[in-house]
Amino acid sequence: MKVSLKKMLYLMSIMLLAGMVMVSCKKDDDDDDPKPPVVEDGIYIKGAGTALTDFNLKGLMLPTKNEVGQEARASLLELYVAVKGGSDGFNIVKVAGTAQTTYGPGADFALVTEDAWDLNNEYPKTAKYWRGSIAETDAKFTVPDDGLYQIVYDTELGVVVITEAKWGMIGAATPGGWGEDTPMNTTFNLEKMDFTVTGLTLLENAWKFRMGGGWKIWLNEEGTVKINTNLGGDPTAPEPGGADIMHDNYGVYTVTLTWELGKAFVGKMERTGDGEPLPEYPEAVYLVGDGTAYGWDAPGTSEEAIFHKTAGGAPSEGIFWKIAHLEGGLGFKISAAAWSEPNLGFGQVQEFDAEGIQVVDNGGNMSIAASESGMYVIVLNLRDDMVKVSVKPAEVYGIGDAFGGWDQDIEANKFVVDNVNKTLVSPPLVANGNIRMYAQHNWIPDWWNAEFNLFDGKILYRNDGGDQDAVAGTAGQVVTLTFDNNTGTIQ
Repeated sequence: MKVSLKKMLYLMSIMLLAGMVMVSCKKDDDDDDPKPPVVEDGIYIKGAGTALTDFNLKGLMLPTKNEVGQEARASLLELYVAVKGGSDGFNIVKVAGTAQTTYGPGADFALVTEDAWDLNNEYPKTAKYWRGSIAETDAKFTVPDDGLYQIVYDTELGVVVITEAKWGMIGAATPGGWGEDTPMNTTFNLEKMDFTVTGLTLLENAWKFRMGGGWKIWLNEEGTVKINTNLGGDPTAPEPGGADIMHDNYGVYTVTLTWELGKAFVGKMERTGDGEPLPEYPEAVYLVGDGTAYGWDAPGTSEEAIFHKTAGGAPSEGIFWKIAHLEGGLGFKISAAAWSEPNLGFGQVQEFDAEGIQVVDNGGNMSIAASESGMYVIVLNLRDDMVKVSVKPAEVYGIGDAFGGWDQDIEANKFVVDNVNKTLVSPPLVANGNIRMYAQHNWIPDWWNAEFNLFDGKILYRNDGGDQDAVAGTAGQVVTLTFDNNTGTIQ
């Protein structure tokens, strides 16, 4: 009996030891053939050139807005990622259950140097961006320089766009107005980066964060899908394509835009001082005199006699312009309402434009030669504590879709002056599309600073505001403008 029990215990110990060895061997076998990690379904950024060296929810691409209509598009995915320059790069990886598909650049994926698709010429100019198809490959998306990058993938179009996230600030509140970005500085880091500008004087006006000096990037030639390259809305939590940020406290600021991997952008504004005293400009000035259509009635009597402000913010504040017919040999003045200041005759002007036609003293008023009657653009520049006046032959140009492109001052798009009927007449529109028009003058910084359009037969001016509503035109139509009463036709 004792012998049988000892044998039984011995056999049981042998069996237990064999089981342990088998379990140990099984574990080793699993290590030799590891299963893919369990990952939530979705599209991921993953690569040795990023902090996302393995699957991580911070690398999950998320739907964003289509710039067209600023509405969410489920197939349009976006993620900002810090990427090291060089060959390490990254891939876009699709996870669906246990299946994983790795994507890299397609054959046509390339640096965009001039975006022929963008008819409005609003793509980033100071940041590199690449665009093209995606392909199932282990080849990496790579960038030449360390930096933060906006990575966009539209799963429906099969198109990828990668853009340097070089952030700046733009708007009427900033020193460069709406024409020039104020750059923000940063230091490269894979996990978190602050984009900062210090000692920045901000006016009480609108502004936005903008990337690479551009507003958007087209993802297809038809222009039905575009990606925002600007942030607006709440300055502490700005969102793609958000509204202009309204600033209401003039002063000097430190502004910071913070990116952190896997999180939304965060903004911070710290007021660090008072701004310098601002120049004061009149709210409105008017053209008067027997050399004009308005006679010597008190300035402000005729609203049609008003000068127009220039758009763009700080760089163009204090510049006023008007197109009008001037009768040679007869006097005119420029004045605020009811003859209040400024009330400018010949003697009150400190400098006349040497490139303009000669303006002479006519009993204290301004006048042009009797033989020079015609349509003129008259510009008053009150910047830099100066009073300057320019009188030049009126020049108006069309631009945009209806005129065949966005290059400015194209001779074929110049309006013809009719001094007999006191009108300016466009060439026939070359295409169906939106009409845009502007007055050209060397004192006005950019074409859109002096933009206007026709609405129900009335010329309305952009002044110091934003884009006007679209006005559709049909190929072959002609635009006729009568500036003395601010009316016109499209027919």
